[in-house]
Amino acid sequence: MKLKTKTLLTVALTLAGLISVLYTVSSTILLGSLAQAEKESSHQTVEGVLNIFTQNQENFSSRYDDWSAWDDTYTFINDGNKRYIESNLVPAQLANLKVNLVLFINKSGQQIFGTTFNISERKLQPVPQDFNQHLTPNSLLVKHQNSNSQLNGILIVNQMPMLITSKPILTSEGLGPIRGTLIFGRYLDQDNIKKLSQISRLPLTIQNYNDPQMASDFQTARSFLSQEKSIWVQPLNQETMGGYALLKDIYGQPALLLRVDIPRTTYQQAKTSQLYLIISLVIVGIVFTGVTLLLLERLVLRRLINLSREVKNIGTTGDLSRRISVVGKDELSSLSESINWMLLTLENLLKDLRSEREKSERLLLNILPSPIADRLKQEESNIADSFGEVTVLFADIVGFTKLSARISPQELVDLLNHIFSMFDKLAEIHQLEKIKTIGDAYMVAAGIPHHRVDHAEAIADMALDMLQALKQFNKETNQDFNIRIGVNTGPVIAGVIGTKKFIYDLWGDTVNIASRMESQGIPGYVQVTENTYDILKEKYLFRERGLIHIKGKGDMLTYLLMGKKLVELMKIS
Repeated sequence: MKLKTKTLLTVALTLAGLISVLYTVSSTILLGSLAQAEKESSHQTVEGVLNIFTQNQENFSSRYDDWSAWDDTYTFINDGNKRYIESNLVPAQLANLKVNLVLFINKSGQQIFGTTFNISERKLQPVPQDFNQHLTPNSLLVKHQNSNSQLNGILIVNQMPMLITSKPILTSEGLGPIRGTLIFGRYLDQDNIKKLSQISRLPLTIQNYNDPQMASDFQTARSFLSQEKSIWVQPLNQETMGGYALLKDIYGQPALLLRVDIPRTTYQQAKTSQLYLIISLVIVGIVFTGVTLLLLERLVLRRLINLSREVKNIGTTGDLSRRISVVGKDELSSLSESINWMLLTLENLLKDLRSEREKSERLLLNILPSPIADRLKQEESNIADSFGEVTVLFADIVGFTKLSARISPQELVDLLNHIFSMFDKLAEIHQLEKIKTIGDAYMVAAGIPHHRVDHAEAIADMALDMLQALKQFNKETNQDFNIRIGVNTGPVIAGVIGTKKFIYDLWGDTVNIASRMESQGIPGYVQVTENTYDILKEKYLFRERGLIHIKGKGDMLTYLLMGKKLVELMKIS
C-alpha cells in the first residue's frame, strides 16, 4: 500500500476518531449535564408555580374572613332576614366579590341561602345538584370542630374545578357558639388560569384528573404522578419542556393535572453550539487531510499522532480546562487552535451552568435568611427556633383595596412595587428581616434569625422612616397614600413551613397581637403595645391611646409612637 494511501487511511481514521471523541465528550458531559440541570430547573419552576397556586388559594380564603366572623351573618343564619340578602347578596355585590358560589348553612344542615352566580352575565342560578352531595352532616365542608376551623382547596363542580373556602359562622369577635357554615366558591376557569399564567410568566394548562378525553401527554404524566411524586417533567419537543403537577381536592384525592410549558433556551443553545463545533471540526479536518496528503512527512504524521493522543486524553479525563499544544503556523496548528476553541466554548458553557446554579442560590437567599438557607442545604429537617424577645411590625396601606377598583392592574402593581421597594431598602438599612407581604400588607421583624439587643429600637426607627418615606412618595407622585403600622414585642416561634414550597415565617401571640395593632390602629400613626412601650419609653416619645379591645385578648393598653426624644436625636447628630 502506498504511503499516500496509508496516510489517507490514517488521517481518515484519526479524524473519525477525533470527531467521535469530541462528540462523545460534548454529548456526555455538556448535554448530559444540561439535561439533568434542565430537569432540576424545570422541577423548581413547577414548584414556584405551585407556590402561586397556594398563594392564590390563601388570598381567596382570606378575602372572605370578615363575612363568616360578622354579627350580621351571625344573626342572619338564625332568622334568615331578607334585608341581609338584599343588602349583601345581590348580583352587584357578588360580582364585586368575584364569587360563583355562596352557601349559608345553619348548624342543623339546612341551607338558609344558596346560589351560584354567573359573573359575566350577572345572573343568579340554583346550586348544582352534584355540589349538594358534599353537604352531608359529616361532610368536611359543613363540619367545623371549633372557631378556628376552616377548609380551603379545590372541588370539581359541574366538571369544572372550583376554589372552595368553608368557614364557621361566628360573631364579629370571632366567638361562638358556631351557628353554621359559610361557603364561597370561584371557578378556576380559563380567565383565572390566564391571570396565573401572567403572574408566573409561563403558559399554564389544567385538565381534570379523571377526564377520559385528556391529551396523551397528560395521560402519560398521570401514570407517573402519585401521592409520593406530585411533580414530573418531560420534554414536549426540542423547544419546550413540560412540567406536570398533581393538584388534590379538599378530600386529598387527585383532582387536577397542571402543565407548565417551560422554554428550553439553554438546551437549544447547547445543541446549536455542538452542531457548530462539529461542523467546524469537519471543515478543518477536510483542509487538514488535503494538506497532509501533499506533505507526506513524518513530522506531520508525528504531530498528527500527538494531536490525537492529546484529544483522547482530554476526552478520557473530562478536563475541559486543558488545551491542545500548538506548534508552528500550519494546518495542524489551525486544527489544534480549533480544538482549543471548541474546548473553550464547552468550558464557557459549563461556567454558564455554574452561573445558573448561583442564580438559583441567590433566589433561595431572596426567599429565606442566609442561616436558614444554609441549614436547608444541609438537609436539616423541621427547622423551628424559639426566640424569647422579638419585635414584629405589620403595616397596611389604607384604602388600597378601593384604589384597586379604580386603576388598572399594571398601575396597581407598579404603585405597590414602588412603595414596598422603599420599605425593602429601609429594612436593609436597619438590618431587619422582611418576612412577607400579603396583598397590600407588609411584615418585618427584628431579632431573628439572630438575636439583637436593639430589636425594638430598630423596628421603631423603621416605622418612623416608613411614614416619612411614604410622605415623600406622595409628594413626588402627587398621591395620597396613608398607612397603619402596628408593633408588638415578645416571644415567637420561627421556622420553615413544610418540605416543599417552603417559606420562613413566625408564629405566636406576639405576631397575632402585632397584626391586631395594625388592623385596629390609626392611619398615619404607629400603634404599639405596652410591651414595646416599656422598652422604648426612655428614648422615644409616645402618646397614650388608651384601652382598645383586641379580638381574642380583651382590652389592651396601647400607645402611639410619635418620634425620638430630643436627647436621642442630639446623640445621633
